[in-house]
Amino acid sequence: MRIFSCIALLTCALIVLGSACYADSFAFFDLSGPLGGRLNHHDLKAMTAADQPLLTDDSLPIGATREWANPESGDHGTVQLTKRFEYSYEGNKLPCRELRYHTILSNSADPYNYTLKRCKVADGSWKTL
Repeated sequence: MRIFSCIALLTCALIVLGSACYADSFAFFDLSGPLGGRLNHHDLKAMTAADQPLLTDDSLPIGATREWANPESGDHGTVQLTKRFEYSYEGNKLPCRELRYHTILSNSADPYNYTLKRCKVADGSWKTL
């Protein structure tokens, strides 16, 4: 049950992972939560670097995986492209991706797994459904 709670909290905290600007990219992250307090700026930058090609490169096949790691913290993981789809919003069809995050924290025995559905909006940023 504890792992489910942490995963749910992390999913809520990762609402908008992956913008270009640091302040905008990570302002959503609730650092008071059990996992949020463990992921630092360098972890988040590494995760963003790993997920960007999966969001933007349409030539990558479903199942493509990118690794990320922060040598300072020892935290690491993978991001996997699990699905491409379109989402209708206010008369527009938004290109969307489903990504699976597998996160291993250096001082935790259990990995964290979560899936996010993200769509590209008019300003070019990727938002979570």
